Amino acid sequence: MKPFLLFIIFSLAYLQSHGQYAPQAGLTGSEAIYKDSNIIVDWGNECSIQRGWMDIANTSLGLVNHGDSSLAFGIADADVVSLGDGGIAIYYVANAIQDKAGPDFAIFENGFRNPLDSNQAYSELAFVEVSNDGNQYFRFPAYTNVDTNTQIAGTGEYIDAQQIENLAGKYIGSWGTPFDLSDLNNPSGLDLNQIHYIKIIDVVGSIAENNCTRDANQNKINDPYPTPFPTGGFDLDALGIIHHQYPTSTITVDNKMDISIYPNPTQDILFIQSQLRPISYSIYSMEGVLLSTHAFTANPIQTSNLPRGNYLLSVHYKNEKTITNFFTKL
Repeated sequence: MKPFLLFIIFSLAYLQSHGQYAPQAGLTGSEAIYKDSNIIVDWGNECSIQRGWMDIANTSLGLVNHGDSSLAFGIADADVVSLGDGGIAIYYVANAIQDKAGPDFAIFENGFRNPLDSNQAYSELAFVEVSNDGNQYFRFPAYTNVDTNTQIAGTGEYIDAQQIENLAGKYIGSWGTPFDLSDLNNPSGLDLNQIHYIKIIDVVGSIAENNCTRDANQNKINDPYPTPFPTGGFDLDALGIIHHQYPTSTITVDNKMDISIYPNPTQDILFIQSQLRPISYSIYSMEGVLLSTHAFTANPIQTSNLPRGNYLLSVHYKNEKTITNFFTKL
């Protein structure tokens, strides 16, 4: 056999056994996004959970039960909701996520680093899918080179981050796994600039044929299994949003004054915080149709009469007018 061909074969074998993707958080070349990164402009605050089994091969143990959906709201803080084997979480994002340069959002889990090898971590993994309407979902192509000859135990074993790609949970706690919508290659039926739903599906890490899950190349995904505890499976911490359709709720007026509105999204009330007291405010549809206008008497502004959706808020001062957007949950 020619020496060059031998070199190619050896190189491919090396990549398969040693990994070919970005390393663990904090290491040179890592793609992990820290929870305090200024590229994160917002956090997911609306999420539903479908529990999975403590052990899909022994359903008599029942479903996991640690945490609730509220623990997946807001900034990553290590308070998590456990999904269990095959469990599902779905975020609804009123202000659509868009495909722009670089990653568009990040998923946070609570994995932890191997104290003896900084590139390895205890990683419970999950597929990630997106949707415009909550009905038709499209999965990010996920890849793994983790050896499948021996099952990774549910406790006490670690995975090399360089052997994982496009699977949530790749990175340790406080560090988000990034997802770039351009990786989906503009599939028919999906508008990459109108992503309102993010679905996270726990990977069942069993290498047994009847329970395994597979990556985009149909390789078995080997991650900690079984985890027959109330805290089993993927532990969802947060959704960090990088690219919104509309600006966030904090804006600058003539580069002199900051104004913010909160909570956003809102359920039924909205507060305005600024250096000057507003005189009046108006609410418009996203198409620019005036819905109401009011003199500003005191916080809060009532929004309970607005259907669920996106709106523009125009705040009027003596010599200024600002426009920002807000979202209602109802």
